[in-house]
Parts: sequence; structure tokens; C-alpha cells
Amino acid sequence: MDLKMFAPQVASQPPSSRDSPRLRPQHSRSELELSQASGVLAPVFTPSLHRSLRKDHEDTHLCREKSPEPAATKEEHSPIFFRPRTSILDYTELMYQGSDRIRGLVTCFWTIVGAYLLSLLFSHYQQSGQFMASGLASVIFSRAADLLFSDLALVLSTAFVVPLVLWLRVVDPQYGAAVRAVAEITWLAFWYGWQGSRGWPWAQRCFFALHTVVNWMKVHSYLSTNRRLARALRTVNQLKKDRGDSREIDKLEAELCPYGTRFPNNVTLSNYAMFQLSPALVYEMEYPRTARIRWGYVAEKLAGTAGIFVVFYIVVAHLVIPHLERMPDTGVGIATLHLMGPMATCWLLFFFITFDSIANGFAELTRFADRRFYDDWWNARGLDEFSRKWNRPVHMFLARHVYMPVREAWPHPMPASSVWARLRRSVPPGVAAMAATFFFSSVLHELTIVVACHRWNHAVFFFSQMMQIPLIICSEKLPWFRNQQALRNWAFWLAMVSFQPFLLCLYTYPAFAKSTSLSVVSSAMAAAVNATNI
Repeated sequence: MDLKMFAPQVASQPPSSRDSPRLRPQHSRSELELSQASGVLAPVFTPSLHRSLRKDHEDTHLCREKSPEPAATKEEHSPIFFRPRTSILDYTELMYQGSDRIRGLVTCFWTIVGAYLLSLLFSHYQQSGQFMASGLASVIFSRAADLLFSDLALVLSTAFVVPLVLWLRVVDPQYGAAVRAVAEITWLAFWYGWQGSRGWPWAQRCFFALHTVVNWMKVHSYLSTNRRLARALRTVNQLKKDRGDSREIDKLEAELCPYGTRFPNNVTLSNYAMFQLSPALVYEMEYPRTARIRWGYVAEKLAGTAGIFVVFYIVVAHLVIPHLERMPDTGVGIATLHLMGPMATCWLLFFFITFDSIANGFAELTRFADRRFYDDWWNARGLDEFSRKWNRPVHMFLARHVYMPVREAWPHPMPASSVWARLRRSVPPGVAAMAATFFFSSVLHELTIVVACHRWNHAVFFFSQMMQIPLIICSEKLPWFRNQQALRNWAFWLAMVSFQPFLLCLYTYPAFAKSTSLSVVSSAMAAAVNATNI
């Protein structure tokens, strides 16, 4: 079985010497002048960051067995490299670079969307006497100030990780993991409890629940990465004291100072603030940066966010909610058929507003040069490939902090008589790591839905996502199906377009059957929509 299909795309080996950026020519003066004259903003690096340019090995060698590493550097670490890249569908970036390859396609797409929405609003005016339904807007924008200040407090509260890392450096290492786990769970439980006690409408609950998950990922990555570096520092000091192997010392020193900053000099509030604002969920001491901020680019992304939000609102208010309100009479099957198009549209709009507008906007503000927030997810042949490609920040988090630790720990020897040992021998490390990653992702999705809905939904989403594991394995064992790339792509998208509205109907049917209040029934709807987009 080819494990490459469901292994996260992380580099299993450091780049070779021929790929080393130190051997590559830097931008010449004429190249930079030409770039500035043509309006192109090429990513420029300080000398201390030139070593961060690594050849991207993420598409190959996905499951090659790694050579043994020192115990201090093996824990919870995989070589995920950042380098300057642009988003492949970033129309604004292409225009800045003087390329108009997709200009007509983008213009055509939004013209068709605008024409359709105009006809939809006109039809609504003929039926009700008003162009746009306003009931949903009253729910979305109610108690906005309370949400704003709560979200600001949520972000600022994550700064506790900086003094915690400094304190953990002097604590007995055997207690470090326990202290870190207690701190993360306490922080997460507090903010989930805060969200539940505010009495917010569904829109505020969904936004706050998703943002809480994102900030927890940043907290976990920051703590775990710096804990690994602290252990490496203690190992280096001990080896120097004992006059140990110089090659191992050099390897650990390269890990402690990969660019220009050496641990623990990176443990500062300013460094963490830059990580908090950057569109990345995997912590590194330094990231590749661009030379300056293009404020025109930021303004375009801000305008794009507002425009896509308006389109999203019209689709939900006029095409989604009416069919859900009629679902108790028409049935789940009919409602699913009616919602296939609107739900697919909502999903695409969510993708563009999140990764094309918001992520690229924050990347520009922080001069974050690696803007590969997604790959060609439209060519996905299964949920495993789709989950790797459509949301790379979350994928990289799962790769470093879930997949690779499980994969590296799985072959460890255990007593031969134990059931756990027999299971480890019978299940390949890649399959075990994939199952653990799917399990963690499913729990995270289900937890988000429960917190946002304030309702237990019998773990429908959890079991539906976990069922993908045997389907992935079976599809890899059928040679005739494994080699049919176009057929697999068609099968995946037919399943996505039909399953998302069906899942939405299952989650919202009890609420719509018992109540006709928009503020009540929409909570389950929004939670299900947002959870499928994590």
C-alpha cells in the first residue's frame, strides 16, 4: 500500500548541499532595480535569514524512513521549511507581478456572480417589497462590541506562554510536559466557558469558537517548539561539559540557531507578537520576510473581504435559510438537493475570504513571505489529499504536532507479550500516524460544533470523518480504482457536494422542527458550516 497518499507533506530529510541557499547567487543589483521598476515586490531577506531558503521537499520522500536522531531533538519535531512563495490563486499578487493570465477568468466569474445576485435580490424585492432580508443581519451584528473586546482579551491572554517558557527552562524536565498540558487545558477551558456564559447569538459563538481553536494551536506550537529547544540546549551544555561528540554538538547548535537568533533569545514578547499576527500555526524563531508593506495590496484585500462577506450573506439569507425553514415539511432528502448548490457556493466563498483575503492581508501586514496557504485542492482524489492541500496552515500544524510524533514513536520496542506491542507490529507507522491525525482532527471538529451549538449532536461529524480511513485504505488496495485519477476526482467532488448539505440538514433538523426563531435555529446551521471549513 502506498502510504504517500495519506502522509502529511513534510520534508523527511534536510536539503542537500547543492540545494543550499548559501551556494545560490543572491539577487543582483540589476535584478532588484528591474524588479522595483516593474512594480514587482520580490521577497528580500536579511543576511541572517538567507539560510531559511530551503528547497521544497514536501512533495517527495513523504514516508522515507528517517535516520536515528538524538533523543533531545526527535520529540515533536519535523523539518517543515518556510520559504518565499505566493498563493497560486492570488489575483492581486499576479497583477502586481505584471501577469494577466487569469484576469479575464476572475472578471468573468465575479460578473456572473454579481448578475445572479442582482436577479436574486430583484426577485426578493418583487415578493417581499425589500431587496435584502434583514433578519440575519440583526443576529450577526448584535453585541458586536462585547465580541470585539472578548476576542481582544482572548488574543492578549495567549501571551502567558512567554513567561511560561522562561520558567520551564529552569524546571525539572520531567514536569515540563505536565505543566504545559495543564496550562493549555486550563486556558482552553476558561475561554470555552467564557463563550458559553456570554449568551451570544449563534454568529458570535461560531466566530469565537473557531478563533479560540486557532489561538490554542498557536499556543501549543509555541510551547512545544520552545520546550524541544530547551531540551536541546540542556543536551548541548551537558555534551560540552563532558566533551562529547562534536558532530552531535554542531547538529544541536544548528537547531538552536537555525537563522540568526539563538534560543532562548527568541523568547520575547515582540517575537511572540509577530508570530501571533502572522498567518502561520507552526512556530519558528524567524520566518522569511518581504522588504516592505504594500498598502495598496492591503487595501485591496480589505475591500475583497468586505465584498465576499456581502455575497456570503446574500447566499445564506436568501438560498440556505429558506430551504432549512421548509425542511420539516419537505424532508431531509429534498432539502439536501436544494442546498447542494448554495452550500458549495458558501464553501468556496469561505475559502476565498479566509485564504485569499484575510490570510494574504495579514501576511502583507507582517511581511510574511511564505504565502502558500493552499495547494491545488480542486485536483484532490480523496479526503486525505484534500485535507493536506486546502488548508495548509492547519495541515502543517497536524503534521508537526500529531502525525510526525506518532510516526516516530510507533516503532519503539515494547514487551512482546502485550497486546499493544502486537498491534504496533501489525500496523505500519504511516497508517497509525494517519489514523491518529484523523482522530485528532475529528475530535477538534466535533468539539467546535458542540461548543458553538451548545448541543450534543451524537458525534455525527466525528464518525463520518473517521469512516474515511477504511475508505482511503480500500481505494488504495483496488488497482483499477487507484489508477483512475479523473474518476477519483469526480467521485470525491460528488461526495463533497452532496455530503456537506446532508450533514447540515442532519445537524439542524431538530432545531428547525421545534422552533421557527431565526436566532435559535441558525446556531446549529452556522456551527455545521464552519466546522466543515476548519
